[in-house]
Amino acid sequence: MKYYYLISSLPDISPHSDASKLDFDDLFDTIRRNLNKEDRRFMRYLIYPNDLNNLLSMLSHEYRDTQTVHFKKPSIFYPEEIKAYKLTRRNFPDFMNDFLSENEDRLATMSLREMEDAMLDRFYSKVFSLNNHFLTNYYKFVRELTSLTAAFHFNTYSFLSQPNIHDADRLILQVGPDRSPSAMVIKDYPYLEELIKVLSKHQPEKTERFIDSVIWNYLDDTTEGAFSREAVYAYAVKLQLLQRWLKIDPKPNNEDFEKLLDKIINNNPTEKTPTL
Repeated sequence: MKYYYLISSLPDISPHSDASKLDFDDLFDTIRRNLNKEDRRFMRYLIYPNDLNNLLSMLSHEYRDTQTVHFKKPSIFYPEEIKAYKLTRRNFPDFMNDFLSENEDRLATMSLREMEDAMLDRFYSKVFSLNNHFLTNYYKFVRELTSLTAAFHFNTYSFLSQPNIHDADRLILQVGPDRSPSAMVIKDYPYLEELIKVLSKHQPEKTERFIDSVIWNYLDDTTEGAFSREAVYAYAVKLQLLQRWLKIDPKPNNEDFEKLLDKIINNNPTEKTPTL
């Protein structure tokens, strides 16, 4: 199906767009309302990672006594539904409900990393079973990018345990500050050498921005059809990238960001930050 009217009505965006001028709630609502039933169902899988992050944040608050619950938007479920997850979980998709059902007796003893890994395993399994070309390729790309970053960090910070990542044996052996990736690995991941340079600077904000730029470029290079359903999906992902940076862009008085930055730069051990 072609979405001529929808895409032509959406504002042009780029990595340098002034995100403060965008009404994200309205844009996501416009996209949702103008998709057919099947495409709207697939679109949910580009939003579910925020729901997973919100659930993880809620579990951290409940079992790790974190003071603040950060809810990401856009999301499929309202904050009230996530907060009442014990009562509402049957309304969640199977991969979320199954995670909660299978781990309800051990949530109090699970680390956030264990929770996140378990959630992601179920989520990826579900996504890849959908046989949607865009979703399969996009999440394979994201998983690979995350795996490369995790391998580098594991070989940089001694307090990190071995990550549960795709192609772990090869990547952990070759990706790190004192390691040289083989020509085959560089061929498989053309952006790897630049990623290593950015990661080696230990500047989290620049690293995250670079990773987002890699994702943006991937979407530009692989999305076919200016008015296709894939173009709508890619636009929704790009909107989320812009929205994320609008919210976490550091300001001089952003004490939380400065504290987090100081911990990372000085290798101060802390439990793995969710990467959903």
